[in-house]
Amino acid sequence: MNYYIVTDEVFNTLTKGNISFMLKSIDTSKRIVITSDEVSNNLHTFVNTTALSEYTITNTSDWVGDGNGVEEITFDEIKYIPEIDD
Repeated sequence: MNYYIVTDEVFNTLTKGNISFMLKSIDTSKRIVITSDEVSNNLHTFVNTTALSEYTITNTSDWVGDGNGVEEITFDEIKYIPEIDD
């Protein structure tokens, strides 16, 4: 799998069936995406869910309102459902 932060515009071009996780930033301008696709026009690339989680903990104002970041286990427990993201 590949772990990215992409803009909303880039997200709209991705193959939704290949996405296993997606989380919008608080301002909805960016998205965390875990996908089997390779995305060259991303904002950030991470080697694994640990690095991605650490990034959200350091940059909490973009991702969560509670100041704690996104725990690594969240990336495995929550699955992306394309139908709800219109």
